[in-house]
Amino acid sequence: MRGTANFTQTVRLQYGLLVAMLLHITVCTAQDIHFTQFFTNPLILSPASTGYFQGNYRLGANYKYQWPWATNQQTFNYHTQAAYADFSLLENKVKHGWMGIGANFLNDDAGDGRLRYMRFGASIAWHQAFDRENRYVLSAGFVANYISKSVDFEKFYFNNQWVDDKGFDQGVPNYEHPISTRISQIDLGAGLNFNAKISDKLLLGTTFSMLHLNRAKDDFYGDPSQLSFRYIATLMAEYEINRTLSLTANAYMTYQAKAYEVVAGGMIGYKPHDRYRHHISSSTIYLGAYYRVKDAASPIIGYQYKQTRLLINYDVITSKLAIPGKLNGGLEISLVHVGSFPHRRNPTKVACPKF
Repeated sequence: MRGTANFTQTVRLQYGLLVAMLLHITVCTAQDIHFTQFFTNPLILSPASTGYFQGNYRLGANYKYQWPWATNQQTFNYHTQAAYADFSLLENKVKHGWMGIGANFLNDDAGDGRLRYMRFGASIAWHQAFDRENRYVLSAGFVANYISKSVDFEKFYFNNQWVDDKGFDQGVPNYEHPISTRISQIDLGAGLNFNAKISDKLLLGTTFSMLHLNRAKDDFYGDPSQLSFRYIATLMAEYEINRTLSLTANAYMTYQAKAYEVVAGGMIGYKPHDRYRHHISSSTIYLGAYYRVKDAASPIIGYQYKQTRLLINYDVITSKLAIPGKLNGGLEISLVHVGSFPHRRNPTKVACPKF
C-alpha cells in the first residue's frame, strides 16, 4: 500500500508542477484539443469544411476521456465532449458553387483542478467548383469562437504543499495569486480546402487553416501573454476498391509555438453482400488503426447504417507514460449523421466526402 501511495503522490506532484508551469508560462500556447478521430469533426480542423459533404445537413458528436490512471478519486477527470451541426445552402441558386454555415461546441475538463475550456463557435464557408461535374472544388471559410476558461486553484497540488512523511497537505497555503480564475475571449480563425475527384474511385482532399488570428490574451495571472498562431494541415484519400470494399486514409499535423502533433492512419470499409436479396447491404463495417507520433497507437472499429456512422477507438500509450499508465491512453467515440431534406432536389457534389 505504501508503494501505491508513493506512486499516487508522485503522479500528483508531476501533474501539479506541470499545471503550475502551464499557468505561469509567459507565451501561452493555449489549451487546444486533439482527437485521434480528428476527421470526424471537420469544423474543428478548418472552417472551410463547413457545409462540405453529400447532403443538406450534418450532425456530429465526439467524446473522449484520457489517462484514467492519472486521476484522484474520479474515473474520468480528463475528458472532452464536442458537438456540431452544419448545413449546405444555395446548391440550386449558384452555378457550380454553394455555401455552408455551421455551429460547434466543445467542452474540456482536465485534472483535479477542473481546468475547464468551453468553446462556442459559428462558421461560414464558400465552395466553388472549377468544372461542370464539380470534380475540383476550392473552399474558403471563417470561424468566430467565444471561449471561456476556468480553474480551481485550491484543488491543485503544488510543490510547497508537500509535507515529509505525510504527503500533500492542501491546508498549506499554495502562494498562488491569480487575478482571476475565469477567462473569456473571442477567437478567430480561417481556412482553405481543396478536393479533387481524380477518378470514379479515387477522391483526394487537403485542408489548411490558421487559428487564433486575433491572438487573444490568455493568462490567469494578468501577464500580457497571447495565444500563439496555430496551423493545421490535413490530407485525405478515399478509394473504392470494389463494390464491397473501400479504403480511407487520413493524416493530420498541427504546429503552435514550437509544439507540434502528427496523427496518421486509415480504415477499411466492408459492405456485406446480401445473398438472399442479391444486393449490397446498406451497412458498412470499419476496421483500422491510427498513430499519434511519439504518443499512442489506436485501433479503431466502426459501423455505418445508411448515412449514420459510429466509430470507436482506444489509445494505447507508446510514450514514456506507457509504464506508469499500463498502456492505458483512453477511449474515444464519434457519431456522425448526414441527411437530406425531403422533396428537395440536390445536385451531386462529386468531390465531396460522404461524411
